[in-house]
Amino acid sequence: MPAFQVTFEMKKMFFDRAKVIKQVDRQKRRAISRSLSFVRTRARSLLGRVKKKVSRPGKPPSVHTSGNSLKTILFAYDPAIQGGVVGPVFFNQAKGRQGYASTVPQLMEFGGTANITEVQSNSDGKFYRESTRIKRRSGQKRRRRQAVYKARPFMQTALQIEQDAGNILSPWANVVGN
Repeated sequence: MPAFQVTFEMKKMFFDRAKVIKQVDRQKRRAISRSLSFVRTRARSLLGRVKKKVSRPGKPPSVHTSGNSLKTILFAYDPAIQGGVVGPVFFNQAKGRQGYASTVPQLMEFGGTANITEVQSNSDGKFYRESTRIKRRSGQKRRRRQAVYKARPFMQTALQIEQDAGNILSPWANVVGN
């Protein structure tokens, strides 16, 4: 899994921020930004429209909500690698074997296992995922189960499609001299 997390904190390193403008020359900024925007656009199109059906393993995941979802993809400058980072925003965690191990986008991209805590509803007796909306009250039963996620890559696929189309390397033609 990648060492970085794509979060809303990345906004500090967007290509139009003064800090980035000061650190990176105009041509390099433009080339990196353009390449990353191609990848982001392709990834969003692979996810498609909001639908109820679950995607098949190996295919891009289905998006089930129009709010904060896998389609919330950001890109920014990363000074550590002197390049860019693009990916879905880290908006939820899934509890793995050693505590919080994976984000939902990571589980979708690479697959893995996550522990899910569920609380039994007083009204209908069904178990629902414990969240900020459904809190455990006294007398409610609680259970944990392990969910196995099969990989549904979309960021790797988007990058590969854009590389094959020449949209990743071509913007660099004017930046790197002969």
